[in-house]
Amino acid sequence: MKKILFIIVTIGFLNTINGQKQFSATLNSTTKVSKEGEGGLYFAGTKNVNYRFSQRISPHGDCIDVVNGFAFVTWYKGGMDQRNLMLSRKNLNVADSPWVTIEFPHKHVGQSGEILKGTGIRGDSHNTAAIGISTIDNTIHIIYDMHAYNKTSLPNDFFNYSVSKKNMAFVSDAEFTLDIFNTKRNYLKSGQDYERMTYPMIHRADDGSLVARYRKGGSGNGDILLAHYNGTSWSNNWLFHEGTLPLPNRNNMYGGERFLNGKFYSGFSIRYANNNNDNPTNGYAYNSGLYFAYTNQVPKSQSSQWFNANNQAITLPIRNNIDKNSDPVKIGEPGDDFGTATNPRTTSDPAWTVTKNGAIHFITRVDNQNVHYYRAAGTSEFSKNKGGLIPNPQVRGEIYSYQGFVFMVEIISGKVVVKVTPEGKNDWSTVYSGTETIRFNHFDAFVENDKLYVYLMQDTRNNTVGEGDKRPLYFQEFTLAVNDKSNTIGVEAEDFTTASSGIVVTDNAAASGGKYIGEFRTNEFLEYNFQINADKAGVYDFNLIASNRNRDDSTMDININGMIYFGVNITRTFDWDIFKASTIPNITLNEGENTIRITQKRSLSSRPDKIELVLKSTLNTDVFSKEAIAIYPNPSSGIFRIKTSFKNITYQLVNIQGSVLEKGKVEENQIDFSKYNSGIYFLRLNSANKTTFIKKILVK
Repeated sequence: MKKILFIIVTIGFLNTINGQKQFSATLNSTTKVSKEGEGGLYFAGTKNVNYRFSQRISPHGDCIDVVNGFAFVTWYKGGMDQRNLMLSRKNLNVADSPWVTIEFPHKHVGQSGEILKGTGIRGDSHNTAAIGISTIDNTIHIIYDMHAYNKTSLPNDFFNYSVSKKNMAFVSDAEFTLDIFNTKRNYLKSGQDYERMTYPMIHRADDGSLVARYRKGGSGNGDILLAHYNGTSWSNNWLFHEGTLPLPNRNNMYGGERFLNGKFYSGFSIRYANNNNDNPTNGYAYNSGLYFAYTNQVPKSQSSQWFNANNQAITLPIRNNIDKNSDPVKIGEPGDDFGTATNPRTTSDPAWTVTKNGAIHFITRVDNQNVHYYRAAGTSEFSKNKGGLIPNPQVRGEIYSYQGFVFMVEIISGKVVVKVTPEGKNDWSTVYSGTETIRFNHFDAFVENDKLYVYLMQDTRNNTVGEGDKRPLYFQEFTLAVNDKSNTIGVEAEDFTTASSGIVVTDNAAASGGKYIGEFRTNEFLEYNFQINADKAGVYDFNLIASNRNRDDSTMDININGMIYFGVNITRTFDWDIFKASTIPNITLNEGENTIRITQKRSLSSRPDKIELVLKSTLNTDVFSKEAIAIYPNPSSGIFRIKTSFKNITYQLVNIQGSVLEKGKVEENQIDFSKYNSGIYFLRLNSANKTTFIKKILVK
């Protein structure tokens, strides 16, 4: 941090960001999934008394699907005296459509089924409810509430599968009832073994068929099985990843699979059977390694051809061993690269994606550090970084790709946050942070085309509504976009031309350029002088990017070329490390020198990071202002002559506070402002072809 104790006179500058793209995520709507007085199940209380493993069960796992303009989400009804499986659906094609919900008779069985057995009331966070919609026959499939159970212990509930009747996924809201479902069954295909299954997922291929996956066995000692639904029936289970190997290689994979860009990918880490010991064989606590494989086919059987990250053919099932130098699907070892403990600790599944261009990105967490592995399209080596703005995969978010960018959703201080980096790079920035008064504590997300959907549970601690084991559920819809920034002018806040004494420039990894203005006090100012070329003169949106953790009434006075905008509200961000825009639309920058001065009006209520000026339309100065228009005399006693060859010119007279005093049509090339007090004003002229010219005038 550097403190400036006197007025600085330096050469400030603005950088035009040429040829760059900017990713944005815009919140369109927030709707409540659960009804008033109801909520999703949450395992409140004490570990090993009220729950095992973690408190989260709704939303959790592969619990959301969006297809044909309909959103489907699964959850369990709160509280522990309820626990029913629930399915909610919303028609996104119809504005303000309601959520409609089906309540199933099945209730969460609890840890090892002890609630059903009458031996306890603990919940189990493994027992997620996976959903998938087949668009071949428009059926809804849900696999749910299982954690390595056997038929002897839970004969009716060791494996739970509900499927709708055909062509029922998109019926009217009135028809969306329990009657559209067949009776629950304990199998996908009769005659197959479904005992001891955990972690169900359902993936939809481009042809509308489905791939189900689940683990058979336990932690550090399990196999991953897949099955295919062709629109008529399920295939046999087949072995994708074999973990039930002889020691010391006995393991199971932690991760998952996804259809992306016409291929089916798998990304995961490995938990070896003895990784939980004090002296694990391979030297890592819990999970280790990053692994990657893919197939160009819809995987219907073990005979499908798979490849590793280097496009080398591999045979199924995948079998991992502790010799990292001989494992064909391993791409990295975060424990070796970033571990700080004797036995580096990784507990979460890695988050990962593959872009349309073929860039591969993995995010994991080692010894409490966020770690990013990535490989640009067309390259053969993975790069790796830690810390900074790399997102946290332990929030259970996934990373996604969109038009050359990779992004991830997080919950920070109870708010939804979206971070993004260009594909093949580690250049993260925060592009969205929620401003709702509602706080959230976990979520699942889904991306479909240019939409991001985030399914959330409200954090109701210290709240009188929805306390304990019944908490409200919400659903947010975002629009994703990539905008061309070639017409954006940017300036870092620390690159001022002049400033008040006492201004502080502070280092911060979350800020643009790694710095922001801190300790910005009442009536302190920052001023920026810069030149605009003729082809860049025009109407801009002014965006001040700043953090504002505490106040809804943080304000600044902003002077742009002599026009003062008083009391501009600075957007509250609820965190000093989150920076958001405060906007003044339709300001004008003219050819030549321009000046912007920002003055803080409430001490220590904001931290400016940068200014962005986004061009909306040029002034066409070559034909409208420079060659074809003149205003004289200036100064004047109030009568101003307009010399121009353009017809049908309209005008606006604006005071230095930004208020429009008068507007009308220019008649006989003359305007009379003699009734106004002497002072500085701005005259805005508009031609019939929507070009604009602004001139500072002086009434004497």
